[in-house]
Amino acid sequence: MKTEAYSNLPRLASALCIAWSALMTGCGDDDSGATTSTSGGTSTSTSASGSGGAGEGGAGVGGAGEGGAGATTTTTTASGTGGGNPSGDTIRFIGRFDTTKPEGPRFSWPGSAIVTRFSGTSISARFNDESTPEQSNFFQVVIDGESKGVLKVNNQEELYTVAEGLPDGEHELLLHRRTEALVGVTQFLEFVPQQGEELLPVAPAPERRIEVIGDSISAGYGIDGADETCPFTSDTENNYLAYSALTGRLLEADTTIVAWSGRGVYRNYDDEVADTMPEIYGRTIADEPQPAWDFSSWVPQVVVINLGTNDFSINVPGDAEFREPFTSAYAGLVETVRENYPEAFIFCTIGPMLSDGYPEGAEALTRARSYIGKVVEDRAASGDDRVRLLEFPQHNGEQDGLGCDYHPSKKTNENMAAQLSEAISEELGW
Repeated sequence: MKTEAYSNLPRLASALCIAWSALMTGCGDDDSGATTSTSGGTSTSTSASGSGGAGEGGAGVGGAGEGGAGATTTTTTASGTGGGNPSGDTIRFIGRFDTTKPEGPRFSWPGSAIVTRFSGTSISARFNDESTPEQSNFFQVVIDGESKGVLKVNNQEELYTVAEGLPDGEHELLLHRRTEALVGVTQFLEFVPQQGEELLPVAPAPERRIEVIGDSISAGYGIDGADETCPFTSDTENNYLAYSALTGRLLEADTTIVAWSGRGVYRNYDDEVADTMPEIYGRTIADEPQPAWDFSSWVPQVVVINLGTNDFSINVPGDAEFREPFTSAYAGLVETVRENYPEAFIFCTIGPMLSDGYPEGAEALTRARSYIGKVVEDRAASGDDRVRLLEFPQHNGEQDGLGCDYHPSKKTNENMAAQLSEAISEELGW
């Protein structure tokens, strides 16, 4: 079957200026219905501060809202390092967060997540979000381990009702960003429990940690699309159901996802003039060079690299001119990962969209397998025995369906997560 990829991405990227998975278990479908309503009442502000990337964040109260008549405002401040896992006891952040702003932490990578616990029957949250109503950011709402709908966030509102009508008692909340960086940066300001209730201490972070470096496949592009004919829209992107996030839930691991649609190792989709993934890998906010990410703040035991699909997507150079620069760029990324995470096990993967049938005559799959395999072989020859090649089978649209622009479907992502989880368990004993 002829496979096409990212057909609308360069246009979208120009227009828009171009982790983890849940703490709880459960890989079921998300519930429909975006929540955009606002609410008032007592304002309990919980803000995060600390060092985000290389910068120092100042402690402070973020986004304390106006309480109703006679209401009181309670402030709980969480501080920590790296934005990845602050030590405050009522909020935990998963992924890369820039905590240099006193108003609250900023984030943009898909899969970035916020965890809290609260008492009562409802909870709201305040955000300062850059996205628009036409292309909004979306969050999976997970309450007590179950998906409870989708939160739509954009620049038209600040206060959102996240959940309501819950059984009275204590609850755990996870907000998982389903959309990627090109949709816009989000700043978290505060959680607002219902009047008279409070935030509660969260469970500690799991010991297992995974980092995924990838492109649209890892971001979750088009998973919720009807079929291969739909273009990119933020409401059909669903990182919560992407293999990257599913793997974390299967293995009960915190997962940081560093992925951007259309980006490659050496060249981007259709030679788009933009930084490649190795060039933006060290960023806290995807499209902002500073603050740089502090790799020492969160150290994974596993790193998954799923790149190369865009390098081989269209107008692929011949082997003589492409093999050396691609392998050099890929080897450089692996070396960067190894320098930052000396003990991590690195999986160099080949994505399911690659085939020898498209682009015609490019032999994309065979060449990607050869190029990436050579990088893995060279690492082994140099004494690094913690790097492994893993190939995802080509996805089968007739059997498992297709997402927008021929991207992997929900079923294909489930298959990928099962395969990757098994490989990780095999190597690390998880």
